[in-house]
Amino acid sequence: MSSASREEKLRVYAGQASERLVGAGQVLAGRQTMGGPARGNVPPWPGSEDADFHGTLSAIWVWSRAQALSANDHFSLNIAAAWDFVNNNWDHFVPVALGPAASDEAAYDCAMVLRAALADPTILRSDGEDDRRRDRAASAARLLGAYVNDLESPAGREFHDPGFLAWSLGEYARVVGDRGLSSMVRRFVEAAYGMKSPPPFTSEPAAQDGLFDFSCTTAMRVLAVLGAEGPTPFIGAWLRERVASAVARTFVPRPMDENAWNACAAVAAGRAYAVSTDPVFFEIHAAILFELDRRAEQGALGRQPGFSAETAATFYYSMAVDAPLAKG
Repeated sequence: MSSASREEKLRVYAGQASERLVGAGQVLAGRQTMGGPARGNVPPWPGSEDADFHGTLSAIWVWSRAQALSANDHFSLNIAAAWDFVNNNWDHFVPVALGPAASDEAAYDCAMVLRAALADPTILRSDGEDDRRRDRAASAARLLGAYVNDLESPAGREFHDPGFLAWSLGEYARVVGDRGLSSMVRRFVEAAYGMKSPPPFTSEPAAQDGLFDFSCTTAMRVLAVLGAEGPTPFIGAWLRERVASAVARTFVPRPMDENAWNACAAVAAGRAYAVSTDPVFFEIHAAILFELDRRAEQGALGRQPGFSAETAATFYYSMAVDAPLAKG
């Protein structure tokens, strides 16, 4: 496919993606608490009043990307309120160190701070005005960097998936130009995953216990390499030659969190297309997204059939929608 044809395809796709993300953003905005001590909080599902730190950060990501694609500030008040909630509740959710005393979700919370900051390029600009959000991202990166550096095994799942943590940290380090952090992430990824072919996505075992299985660890392994190495020609060749054959060709049934898990697979396929320009990845992405679109309601998605729209599943679905348009 010529460069002009590819650009036209992405231009059309970007318009469709903008509509999807605005729809998802509107659902999450309708759920946000806009008064009282929990102002800015985005609960995890309809009817819940739980304070949800990473869920609120997920909503920030959706709103920020929706605004970027639509060139409209529909959600500026929602974003501001959500960051206020993050700032006001920082000490409750983010520990001074990601050690044994930290919650099971603390490392994931730090990664989500980075994802929320990365969704709005003005936050991390070194020439921008002083921004507390940039300081929060820097603090989260320091904590997560120490945590990833000390990881002895890449075997974690869901909130403990090291691929998601390394991907988020690697992208952040590259955007802010932190060479030390970039080198650390690269060392971890080389030791944990290397450049060999990943196993088939469909061979990934399903969780047999626990409450969640939302992260496709094979997809996150691929994304961790992209986060560590960046969108280089070498990585493009690696994706075409060693990854394309491993990616699931269509939606994969799973006993738990199958919508979110498949959305993760679509994120990897979409990002792989953005870097490699191989149309095989775009076709795979489209096949998975077709089923997710069919299941979505007004742009939002539950973790699996029978569940109302949830913040986390909607975040992963929105990342899948956005993935082919990613620049790095």
